[in-house]
Amino acid sequence: MAKQISYTVRDFQNIRSELINYVKSYYPELIQNANDASVFSVFLDMNAAVADNLNYNIDRALQETVLQYAQQRSSIYNIARTYGLKIPGLRPSVAICDFSITVPAFGDQPDNTYCGKLRRGSQFVGAGQVFENIYDIDFASAFSNDGVTPRLVIPNRDSNNNLINYTIIKREPVVNGITKVFRRVINTNDSRPFFELFLPEKNVIGVTSVIVKPGTNYANVPSAQEFLSANNRWYEVDALAQDRIFIEDPTRSSDNPGLKVGRYVQTNNRFITEYTPEGFLKMTFGGGSQSTDEILRDFARSGQPLDLSKYQNNYSLGSTIPVNSTLFVQYRIGGGLGTNLGVNVINQIGQVNFEVNGASQTINTSVISSLNCTNPFPAIGGANLPTVEEVRNLVGFNFSSQNRAVTINDYESILRKMPSQFGAPAKVAILESDNKINVTLLTYDSLGNLSDVVSQTLLDNVASYLSNYRMINDYVVVGAANVIDLSFDISIVLDSSQNQGVVITDVINTVTNFMEPTNREMGQPLYVSEIKRLIQSLNGVLSVSNVSVFNKVGGLYSSSETSQSYSNDVTKQISLVNDTVYSEPNQIFQVRYPNVDILVRTINSQTVNIS
Repeated sequence: MAKQISYTVRDFQNIRSELINYVKSYYPELIQNANDASVFSVFLDMNAAVADNLNYNIDRALQETVLQYAQQRSSIYNIARTYGLKIPGLRPSVAICDFSITVPAFGDQPDNTYCGKLRRGSQFVGAGQVFENIYDIDFASAFSNDGVTPRLVIPNRDSNNNLINYTIIKREPVVNGITKVFRRVINTNDSRPFFELFLPEKNVIGVTSVIVKPGTNYANVPSAQEFLSANNRWYEVDALAQDRIFIEDPTRSSDNPGLKVGRYVQTNNRFITEYTPEGFLKMTFGGGSQSTDEILRDFARSGQPLDLSKYQNNYSLGSTIPVNSTLFVQYRIGGGLGTNLGVNVINQIGQVNFEVNGASQTINTSVISSLNCTNPFPAIGGANLPTVEEVRNLVGFNFSSQNRAVTINDYESILRKMPSQFGAPAKVAILESDNKINVTLLTYDSLGNLSDVVSQTLLDNVASYLSNYRMINDYVVVGAANVIDLSFDISIVLDSSQNQGVVITDVINTVTNFMEPTNREMGQPLYVSEIKRLIQSLNGVLSVSNVSVFNKVGGLYSSSETSQSYSNDVTKQISLVNDTVYSEPNQIFQVRYPNVDILVRTINSQTVNIS
C-alpha cells in the first residue's frame, strides 16, 4: 500500500509524534518500544530535531525575502536595491555662518581689490566638528550663491570720527565634513566591466567629483579647479543606464549672480554609488569595454568615417575605466547626530584657502588674518545611518514614485530634487490643461518676501531639468506665478485693564505669522474667520468687530490683483464671500509690509455708551 506522509506538521513535538505514528502504521513488527529510554527514541528525537531545524531555516530564509518581515540589515538593503532605492548614508549637519573680514577704505567705500575670495573647501571648526563652505565666498560681491544679498558693510571710525577701514560680513552656509581624495592606479585587472571600488572610511558622506587622468605617474593630487572642470570628468548617476547628466553650462551667462545655468549632457563616463549594510560606500563603474572611436579608428583612416553611436547604443551601461590611467575620487567624510551644534559654536578657523590679491602684500596678509566666523543659528540636519525600519518604509515610498512625472505631484517632487546651484523656487504651482503642464514659480526677494520677478535663468533651468522626466505627450511651460499683496483694517474691542500698545502689537504679530509666506501655499484661500478666531483668543481682546481686506497694487507692491470683486474700487477693498478671499491656483496671498499694512483700530469697553 502507498505510504502516507504528513507535510503540515513543522515543530519538533508534532514531527516526533508523526514519526511514531508512521512507524506504528507501517513497521509495527520492527519497533515494539518507543519510550524515552529506548534506542528508538534517540533516532526519533534526532530525526524530529533535524526536520524542525530545516523548517526553521526555510521559514527564516523565506521571511528575509519579504519586505514586511525581513529582519537582517543585509536583507533589507538587498530588497531596497531591487526596488531601485538609493539608501542614504550618514547625513551631515548644515549651519549658516557669518564670515567677516576687515578691509581698507578707498575714499568713502571699501577697497574691493582687497575683498578676496574664500575658496570652497575651507574649514571651520566648532566643538571638535569640522565644517566646510561648499561654494566660493566672494566678499566683493553683494550676492551670495543663492542669489540673496546677505553682505553687511560696517564702517570703522577712530575716536575723532575719522574713517579707518570697513568690516564686511557675509552670511553663507557651511556643511559638516572633511574633503579627502582617494587615488588608485588602474591596471589590467581593474579595467573590467562593472569595476567595484570601496572607499576606505565608514563615515563617507558622498562623492563630490571623480576624474580619470591618463598615465600612472602623478606625484600630486589634482587641484580643486581640476575636480570642477569637465576635463577627464566622470559623473555619478542614479543607474548605469542613465546617460544624461544635468550639469553647469560655462558657455552661457546667468542673469542672476547666485544661479548657474544648467544643461543636459550625454556621457559614457559614469558610475553609481551605494552604501553597504556595513556602512561602506561602494562605487560601481560602467560595463563597456571599448569606445566607439576606438572600434572605428582603423576604418575611419582607410574608409568612409562612420559614427556608429548614431545607429546603435553601444554603451547603454557606461564605459569601463581605461587601463594604465589614474583614478582620483574626491569625497567627504563626517556626518551623524553628533554634528548638530548650538549657536555661536563654530568660531575657529581651520585650513582655509583665502585668496586676496590687492596691490600691497602686507595688507593682503592683514585681511587674511582678520577672517573670523561664527554661526548665529544652530547647525541642524545631522543624522546617523537609517535604521532597518526607516529603510523598510523608504522602499514603499520609492517604489510608488518610480522617478518619473506621471501626475502633477510627480512634477513638483522631481523639481524639488533639482541641484541647488541651478536655483530653488520659493513656491511652485503646477496645473494641467490639454496635456500642457503649466509650471509657475515664485522666488524670495532680499527682504524675504515672495516676488513674482523670477530670474529667466531659473525658468530656463526648470524647463530643461523637467524635460528629462516628462511624459512623451506632455508639453511643459514654465513661467512666473502671481503674488497678491494684502492689507488689513482690523477693529477690536479692548479690555480696559490691559495695555493697549501691547495688545495692538500682539494683534499685528498674530496676523503677520498667519500670513507668513512659509505658512501659505499656492492657491490657498484666505479664511478671514480664522484670523478673527486667532485675534479673539489674544489676551486683552474682548471681541473683533470688523476685519476688512484690501488689495495693494503698484508702486512697491506687486501689480497682480485678486480675481475676487471689490466692494470699493477706489480703496480696492475686497468683497468677501462667506468671510473668505479665494485665490487662483497660481496665486498666493502675503502681507509685504506688516507694520504698515496691518492697521488696528481699538475701542475701549469703558468708553462705549449704550442709549
